[in-house]
Amino acid sequence: MKVSRQLAALEPMVLGPLLHGIGDDEWQKAPRGKWSPAQIVAHLAMGIDRSSSVFAQRANKQGMLRRSNPGQAILRHLLLGFGTFPPGRRAPEATRPPERPDPELVSAQFRMGVDRFATLLDTWPKDRQVGVFVQHPLLGDLNLPEWIRFHYVHCRHHARQIRDRLKWMRKGQKGKGRREK
Repeated sequence: MKVSRQLAALEPMVLGPLLHGIGDDEWQKAPRGKWSPAQIVAHLAMGIDRSSSVFAQRANKQGMLRRSNPGQAILRHLLLGFGTFPPGRRAPEATRPPERPDPELVSAQFRMGVDRFATLLDTWPKDRQVGVFVQHPLLGDLNLPEWIRFHYVHCRHHARQIRDRLKWMRKGQKGKGRREK
């Protein structure tokens, strides 16, 4: 799938029909030990906002070289190539959501990050898109198309979790409470 299509799919995948029309209380509900839909969106919004902001700051950066070790290169190729997220990974500290994020604010932050990526994709020439890097904590340096692919895979992974939370809510909220993912 083209990078532009992957980017265009992020908002409908996360904020589209899944969350359209759910009540304020439902945004904050989750089984014990899991993130709520609001926390999941907050986590995704923080990652997209941060990575797109760093790219925007590097608009005039020249001569960058990819910094990653062989293990990161293998993980990068596996995750981006196969498009699956390894289970059981703990989110980096910088993207761990607060206990009760505001759904409107995190949705806006998510959209702003996606819009920033779209602007970069539309205005940067192809050689610039692949020649500027931003570090990922697990995968090492990623260029612009790789970051968009990462966010596509990551959002798809968490969209499944949002669907699971909504099913759980419809089944009567067994195991009430909320913690981490």
